[in-house]
Amino acid sequence: MPILRITDKTLFLAARAEHYFVALVCLTFAEADGLWISACKVIWCFIWFWAATSKFNDHFPSVIMVMMNNGPFFPSWLKDRLFVSYPDDLRPSKLAASIARMGTAIEFSLPFALLATTHSAVLTAAVLAVMASFHGYIAVNNPSGMPIEWNILMVYGGIFLFGVHPEYGVLAVGSLPWLTAFLMICLVAIPLYGNFVPRHISFLFAMRYYAGNWAYNVWLFRGDSSKKLNKLTKAAGLMREQLEGMIDDPDALEAALAMTPASRFMHLEGRPMLEAIPRAVDHIDNYEWMEGEIVTGLVLGWNFGDGHLGNHRLVDAIRDQCGFEAGELRVISVESQPLFGRTMAWRVIDAVTGVVDQGETEIAPMSALPPWPAGEHAEACMRGNPERGVADSIRRPAADS
Repeated sequence: MPILRITDKTLFLAARAEHYFVALVCLTFAEADGLWISACKVIWCFIWFWAATSKFNDHFPSVIMVMMNNGPFFPSWLKDRLFVSYPDDLRPSKLAASIARMGTAIEFSLPFALLATTHSAVLTAAVLAVMASFHGYIAVNNPSGMPIEWNILMVYGGIFLFGVHPEYGVLAVGSLPWLTAFLMICLVAIPLYGNFVPRHISFLFAMRYYAGNWAYNVWLFRGDSSKKLNKLTKAAGLMREQLEGMIDDPDALEAALAMTPASRFMHLEGRPMLEAIPRAVDHIDNYEWMEGEIVTGLVLGWNFGDGHLGNHRLVDAIRDQCGFEAGELRVISVESQPLFGRTMAWRVIDAVTGVVDQGETEIAPMSALPPWPAGEHAEACMRGNPERGVADSIRRPAADS
């Protein structure tokens, strides 16, 4: 697997090496005296810890809002209350923010509670029930892009490690210095660096799971230039081509295609696009919007929300094969917000000429804006305006709007 990281990081990420590879090393080389159980307990605890830590941001309430609205088991009245005022104000409500904070608190407390209740089977069982409910709640929401099998493994592993084998303590890993050093690098140093300097580390290795704060890309194809992707050997046809085989109504087809940008804007992390789009293209209606995850799924055969897979490196890899001309493909790459940072950095890249523009968007003020602008602000977003993004236009006083 380390060799795969050097030769093809797609396979390395698809194997979920930040979790499964670390556990595999412990299973293979720390078998004596059940030391692998102690080591895997450490892995599970740090996964919960970092996943909760990554949710200390302004993004997570919008994740809850979107995720629960995707869930098929919640009544419509509850889904409506997740918005400030559905359908007029589609920002996350206080209820969504409260659920987000409660979920973060539960996830953050899980490792400490399980370590503290080792000597009480009853208390351990109670914490494990909370843990299973936590992961089960995530699964029943059917959130897009969420690996169900990983949540199942976290539940199974938690019960096996802490419920079935409470006799193995986490401090036992100290008996093998190499194992301690290995776990410190994989579970402390890499995630710590990845949270503070996300541009260098995949969100998987930073263990920033489903926090609503991911690197992402939006590929904007002028006219029908996206068809040039068909020159590549791909895993599947273009998204429009696939939908055309299932949807006969042209309006329904366009509505289905519009769901991807709508979902992106509904998450707070999508708001930097309000500043980047006017600097990227002359008029957004002249371009076909395609999420970087869709492109990587087609071209590489796999995606899991890792924005680093669909950035300028992928553009460089396919540009000559596809024969893009200047201006035909503009890619907006948005980087994650660092832990305790204030901004999300973005770049506009032309497939031929390179970087067109770049900037940073302060996230906290964006939470006061609607997911997408309306009226004259929508027109400002569609028009290219290198001097001022649409977010600046929205921020003008009401009397001046």
